[in-house]
Amino acid sequence: MDEPPVFRYLRPFMFRRFHFPRALLLGLALSAAPAAARTAIPVTVASANLSDNITQAYEDPGIRILQALRPDVVAIQEFNYKTGNTQDLVRRLFGPGYHFARESGGVRLPNGVISRYPITAFGQWDDPYVLNRRFFWATIAIPGPKPLHVVSVHLVQNRAERRIPEARLLLQLIRKQFGPDDYIVLCGDFNVTSRDTAAFLELSKWFVDDRQPADQEGNKNTNATRNKPYDFVLPSPALAPLHVPTVLAGQKFPDGLVFDTRLWNPPPAPAEWEDTARDMQHLPVLKTFRIPLR
Repeated sequence: MDEPPVFRYLRPFMFRRFHFPRALLLGLALSAAPAAARTAIPVTVASANLSDNITQAYEDPGIRILQALRPDVVAIQEFNYKTGNTQDLVRRLFGPGYHFARESGGVRLPNGVISRYPITAFGQWDDPYVLNRRFFWATIAIPGPKPLHVVSVHLVQNRAERRIPEARLLLQLIRKQFGPDDYIVLCGDFNVTSRDTAAFLELSKWFVDDRQPADQEGNKNTNATRNKPYDFVLPSPALAPLHVPTVLAGQKFPDGLVFDTRLWNPPPAPAEWEDTARDMQHLPVLKTFRIPLR
């Protein structure tokens, strides 16, 4: 009888002085075999401006939504928490194993990044078009030979004409900071009313928007009334080809997911059906990328 393939993983152990039970060795081999054959891993990135509309800090509904989604990386806006510090919020969201970096300088609506994987560098750029926040970036040591650079932004809300030079400046800063073949993802609340606005067209001159996340009904809009696409996850040209469907609670979203709790029956725990409607101005957006390990 041919030797089962799994015993290739056992051979280094089977004829040494130390003797493990055969059943234990078989179990170890079965668990090791998939990892040995793995060539890529999925990394899900979310953009989240889920603070409470009244306090502009993270309250129970936004927290439950992120706990239900549990993405690998979050580009977060309005990164405030009234009942503790930033570390308390991250631990409540995802437990002690996640890493985070947050905009400094005492601004009222800081941007930041939260990650399952270590953050190896981070920084911020001044945004001359808005006074209460800056552009923020973080470099994440995802598995594989290349890091992931995440840029978390919150473009100016009023006076749309200011978003055009703001977007132009942001793109220049990103292209100067990172290489053309790097994995980069630009995320955040762009405050644009459509994908045809001049500010968005500036950003999509280089960032890729060919996969547009939607909910179960095909709605791509992310504001509270579901008629404007405020929030985005945009990959760089090097990252975009790695896009794969986002899967949540057994449902597959080919172009990524706009998550509205009211469209789930029931929503994934611990989210509650009305969480999206509770003083929430935005919905989260998710995309997934299959990252090669070598």
